[in-house]
Amino acid sequence: MSEPPPSSTLRERLLGLLVLLTVVALGAAARIETALTHDKFDVERPEGMLQSDPGLLYYLTDRVVQAGGGLPDDFRADPRIEHPETVDIPARFTVGLEFLVAWARWIVGEGVPLHVLCVWVAGIVASLAAVGVYGLAFELTRSPRWAGLAAVVYAILPASYRTIGFVLVREDLSLPLLALHLWLVARAVRVCTAASALTAGVALGLALATWHATVFLATLEGLAVMIWFLWSDRNPFDDRRGVAFLAGAALPCLLVPALWAKGAVLAPPMQLAGGLALASALGGRSPRRRRAIAVGGAAVLGGASLALAFALGTAGDFGHVLAVLGAKTSHLGVRPADPALLSFEARMMWQGPFATLQLGGAFTLFGIALLAIPVLLVLEHLRFLRRTGADREQVLYLFLLAACFGAWVMVRTAVLVALLLPVALVVTVQRVGGERRSVITALGVGSLVFLQLVAFGSWLAGHSLPWHSPARREALRAIVSAVESHVPEEAAVAADFMTSTAILAHTGRPIVLQPKWETSASRERVRAFWAAFYGGAPEELRRLLREEWRCEYLALDRHTLWWLEDSRYLAGLDPRQRDPRPGTAAAALLAGADAGGFAPVPGYELLWSGPQARGPDGASGDVYRLFRLAP
Repeated sequence: MSEPPPSSTLRERLLGLLVLLTVVALGAAARIETALTHDKFDVERPEGMLQSDPGLLYYLTDRVVQAGGGLPDDFRADPRIEHPETVDIPARFTVGLEFLVAWARWIVGEGVPLHVLCVWVAGIVASLAAVGVYGLAFELTRSPRWAGLAAVVYAILPASYRTIGFVLVREDLSLPLLALHLWLVARAVRVCTAASALTAGVALGLALATWHATVFLATLEGLAVMIWFLWSDRNPFDDRRGVAFLAGAALPCLLVPALWAKGAVLAPPMQLAGGLALASALGGRSPRRRRAIAVGGAAVLGGASLALAFALGTAGDFGHVLAVLGAKTSHLGVRPADPALLSFEARMMWQGPFATLQLGGAFTLFGIALLAIPVLLVLEHLRFLRRTGADREQVLYLFLLAACFGAWVMVRTAVLVALLLPVALVVTVQRVGGERRSVITALGVGSLVFLQLVAFGSWLAGHSLPWHSPARREALRAIVSAVESHVPEEAAVAADFMTSTAILAHTGRPIVLQPKWETSASRERVRAFWAAFYGGAPEELRRLLREEWRCEYLALDRHTLWWLEDSRYLAGLDPRQRDPRPGTAAAALLAGADAGGFAPVPGYELLWSGPQARGPDGASGDVYRLFRLAP
C-alpha cells in the first residue's frame, strides 16, 4: 500500500512546527517545575538529594564541570568508584549528559546550584523526544496535523515522565536520540538515499552510546523488522543503501569506549540487521532460502558476538539481564515469595524500576490511551495476515507489540510504548477515519485527548518524589557530614550501593560498591558483601573489607539494609523475617534500638550513629552507624 500523499501547505507545516515547539516547551516546563517546586525537593542543597544511580552521575558530572567541560585527568582510571580498583569511566559507563550539563555551566555561570542545573538540562533534553515522535508521525501520515496530535498525545502520557525529580538519569538523553533514529529510519525508507540511511544508523549508535539499556529497546525494534521480513519477504536491506545504515550504526560502536568495551558492534540489534543484510546479499530470489539465511546469519553473528565477549572478558557482563528475563518468563512475571527460587542476579534485578508492569500501573502510565493498544492490534491483525499495508506501518505495529512485552518485563522501558503508541494511534485513525467521517473522527479523537489531558493534569498535580522524603534527606545529610568529620580524605568507605554514591558525590571519599552493575565483577562485589553481611560472622565481613578491599570504614544504613524488603529478599531471606540470623554480621551490627543499646562488636569501633527515625516495626532507632574497622 502506498503512503499518503504529501498534501500539507506551508501554513499547515508552520502550524505543525508551532505545535511541536509548544509541546517541547510545555513538556520541559512540566518536568522542571514539577521537580523544583515540589516540597520534597531542596533547591539550595544537593546533600541528601542524591543516592544510587543519580548520585554516581552527579559525581561524574561534577568531575567534568571541574575540568571545564573536558575530560578530567583520571577519567580513564578513576580511583574512587570501586576502591581499590581503578575504573575507566568512558569504557565502563555510557556518558553524555554530564558534558551537556558542564557546557551549560558556561552559559549560566556559578549562580545556579549544580543539581538544579542538572534538572534544567535533563528536563529540556528529555522533552526533545517529542521531536522524534512528531517526525515519525509526519513521515507515516505526511500530515502536520496528525504529527502534531501524536506529539501532544506523547506529551500527556505519564509514562513519558518517569524521570521527573531524579536529577540525572541516562535515558533523558538516550530516548530523544532513539526517537530521532525512528524518525530518520522512516524518512530513509521514503527518500532512499545513502545519506538518510547513514544518519539513521548514527542516531541509533548514539542512543546506544548514552544508555546501556537502549540495546534492549533496539533489539525489540530489530525483532519487529525480522518478523515482518519472515512473514512478508520484504527486506529493508534489498536496497543496498541498507549497508549505509549498518555503517552508521557501527561507527559509534567502534569509536565510543563503552560500546567498544562491550562489543556492541555485534550486539543483538546488529546481529538481526546483519542477518537481514546477509539474506539480501546471498539469498537470491527464493523466499525460503532468504528466510533461512536471515535466521542462520543472525545466529552465526550471535555466536561471533559470544566469542568476542569471551575474548574481551565481558561474556558475563549481561548475565543479570538474561537471568531476570529467564526468571520472569518462567514465573510469568510474578516474583516468587521464596527468594531461593531465583538466582542472586535475578533477585538483584527484579526490583524497583525493573519490576514487572502490572495492569494498574499500566493504566497510571498510559491512562485512556492504554485502551487503544488492543484496538490497534485487532485492526491491524487481518492486514498483517494478508501481508497488506505499508512496510513502515506494519513494522511500527509489530514494534509496538514488542514494546508492550518489554514494558511488562521491566516497567522502566514503558517509555518506549509512550514513543510508539501516539504514532500508531494517529496512523490508524487517519486511515480508518477517512474524509467522509472527518467530523466524527475529530470529535471522537478530540474527546479522548481531552479526557487524557485531564487525567494527566491530575497525575502531574499529585506527582510525588518518594526518593526525596524529608526524613530520608536528613538521614543522608547526616551520614555525609559524619563521613566528612570522621573519615580521612583518601580513606575508602564501604556502604550499600544506594548510600555509597551519596558519600562519593558529596565527600569525594572512595567507595567499594556502586549501583551500575555493567560488569560481572561489579555484581560480584555486591554478592560478596551481601553474603558476608547477612550470612557471615562479623569477622568474615571485617576480613572482606580490610583485606580484600583495603577499606577501613563501614557505613551501615539500617533503612536500606534491613527496613527495605528488597534488601532482605536479595539476601535470600524471607522478606517477612523481623530479625537477622543470629551470629551474623547483620545481627551484630544492626542490633539495638538506638546507639545506647548497641553492644560493642570486636573489630568494629562505633564512631557515630544517627539520626533517630521510626522503623516499619514502630520502634525508634538510629538510621546510620559509622564504624572504623580494626586491622
